[in-house]
Amino acid sequence: MVTTDDATIVGRAQAKLTGGFNFNGNYKNFDFAVNFTYQIGGDVYNANVMHSMMGNKDTALGQGRLAEVGETWRMFDVDASGNLFAVTEPAALKALNAGAKYALPYSEYGIVNSEFIEDASYLRLQTITMGYTFPSQLTQRIGINRARLYFTAGNLFCLKGYSGLDPDVNVSPSADSSYSGFPTPNYDFRSYPKSRTFTFGLNVTF
Repeated sequence: MVTTDDATIVGRAQAKLTGGFNFNGNYKNFDFAVNFTYQIGGDVYNANVMHSMMGNKDTALGQGRLAEVGETWRMFDVDASGNLFAVTEPAALKALNAGAKYALPYSEYGIVNSEFIEDASYLRLQTITMGYTFPSQLTQRIGINRARLYFTAGNLFCLKGYSGLDPDVNVSPSADSSYSGFPTPNYDFRSYPKSRTFTFGLNVTF
């Protein structure tokens, strides 16, 4: 008989360590600043994979799904002509599903599986800025004390082991329902990835 004593913790949304570090420097008229953020430990639940394995009335066999669906148990195969056919012979079914990791993806709702819990650790290049300050002997000729041209890029890359787009998520699991509105840390379902930004600017002092 299964009781509450059989329950166990299989993942933690809280990271062991979060932080950031930066590097700044200059050479002659050039300057730069690099800012990294990181997270060590913690887990993220990839509900996008779970949802991709649903088989409800609104989905079909031909619908585009995530690559993990290729690792599910199958009852159909494709012949040389590209036709789908049912596999019913036990030995053939066993051979077809030799490498299957997940259940048949035709349930009404996605089946919760601890394999969808992934490491949320990452290292992100948050921002990088490069600037050039024009020589004062040039700018002062036109009445400008100081002029600096700069370029800033944000979120250029994120080193991660997570199979999804971004392990740093904080979304509502019911974004399309009337009772949504409560964020769920480290639950990845239909979350939009962080934008990559590029900014050019000019600082002028008169």
